[in-house]
Amino acid sequence: MISIISLLMLTLTAAAQDLPPCFERERFIDPPWVNGLLFCLEQVIHDDSAGEMGFTALAMGDDGTLYVARPLQGQIMRLVDVNGDGLPDEAQIEIEDLTLPNALTWHEGVLYIAGGASVYRWQAGELETLVDDLPAGAGFWTGGLAIGTDERLYVASGANCDFCIPEAGRGVIYSFALDGSDRQFVAEGLRQPAALTFHQGKLWVVDSARTALFNTPDLDELNYVTPGAHFGWPYCAGANNIPDLPGEFDCTQATPPVFTFPTGSNPLALAAYPHALFPSLQNHLLVILGGTSSQVDLRGFGLVAVNMDEGGQPTGYDLVIPAETYNVQGFTLKEMNYRTSGFWPRHPFGVAVSPQGWVYVSVGGGRILVLRPVA
Repeated sequence: MISIISLLMLTLTAAAQDLPPCFERERFIDPPWVNGLLFCLEQVIHDDSAGEMGFTALAMGDDGTLYVARPLQGQIMRLVDVNGDGLPDEAQIEIEDLTLPNALTWHEGVLYIAGGASVYRWQAGELETLVDDLPAGAGFWTGGLAIGTDERLYVASGANCDFCIPEAGRGVIYSFALDGSDRQFVAEGLRQPAALTFHQGKLWVVDSARTALFNTPDLDELNYVTPGAHFGWPYCAGANNIPDLPGEFDCTQATPPVFTFPTGSNPLALAAYPHALFPSLQNHLLVILGGTSSQVDLRGFGLVAVNMDEGGQPTGYDLVIPAETYNVQGFTLKEMNYRTSGFWPRHPFGVAVSPQGWVYVSVGGGRILVLRPVA
């Protein structure tokens, strides 16, 4: 007997195979640049009414429904396909009156949301508050939300400052049972743990260096989370655990990142890509680099795919958006953005992968883009 999910996947796959060529699609866009031999980039929706942070975190339901956080309005939007062309084109309010909803994840028919001091569960049109006392307030927002194979909910609390001894419970990853009970400490020493995800059985978290270290190379981080880890902030920074804030903490005991990005890249979102639809992305970890602020030197402003070796260790990354096209060679990520061939001056915020392997990205100014097959 074929399950409902199997029928859905067959339908989605057939729809993907029936796509017209990229340049014939009404919503095709360029820029940002992508590799036109591999991907077609299309604009799903553009609604600038909510400003730069109109659409941030993304989550994809099993049925292909895309959910989007609108933190400053306290809303979760549901994107629906009104005209029947296979892409959502209208954002409808699904949930209101939340506190800074800034992280989403979907699990077995349930949407989980984190924001401020709270973790919520949205199921069958009903909202339930699972946790209401996460450490929160001034500083970096609550961000990062993932569910593991252990059927536990993982959530990250941002630090309360750029560079200081953090308040108790800030800059920490916690885990909970799926009903919000059984709070457990997982790891600490994080400044801006903006995103969590599970990939190849491991929990990953991103972090970014403090503002004054902008001129020190490669301090923004991708970390593999192990129980009890201290990732060093604010006492030490980077893969070499460079001493930073004086104190009694021993930087030789800090857990170093397994991979680093240019300082100021500002990693904001993560998604695993298990699909065969785009072989160049398969089994990679997709990372949104949100980009610098208040700096002349542009860093970030991109979607990258982190390569993994057979042992599951990162070995480098490839540019996905923006990326060199097949007839343009030699531009760096910075140069593409300066040439307005990338996301800049808007910041990318969120990434999600659909059941059939399409990649959705949210961009400042209320835009959502999608990578689909060329034909």
